[in-house]
Amino acid sequence: MIAAFKAFDTTAKIIFGLLVLGIVLSLAMAVFTMRSARHDARKADAGQAFAGGRTGAAQDASAVRDRADARNDQITNDIQEGTADVRQAPDRSAATLAARRGVCRINPGAGTDCRLLLADPKRVD
Repeated sequence: MIAAFKAFDTTAKIIFGLLVLGIVLSLAMAVFTMRSARHDARKADAGQAFAGGRTGAAQDASAVRDRADARNDQITNDIQEGTADVRQAPDRSAATLAARRGVCRINPGAGTDCRLLLADPKRVD
């Protein structure tokens, strides 16, 4: 091969050199293009994962908000029922018992007698 290269004249050597240079540049461009494509694919995967995380977080926040709204509605109803029970109580003792029962409805762990008050609503102290 070296002997064949020595046999070329100057113009042929320049053309051969340009051809080799063109092949090297083409290979370099191919390598850089593949690296760029892989980088873009990784970037797209990361963006998709990020979007999925945002969607999951939004769903979690929505579920938490829905549970909080349901709990607020339940507390509001319990307060209204407790207020009505206190207002309709025939005497002061029954009103006190109704108020304690209302507190136990909102927070069952508020006192030791809450389980008894909630289990037997007609109980009178």
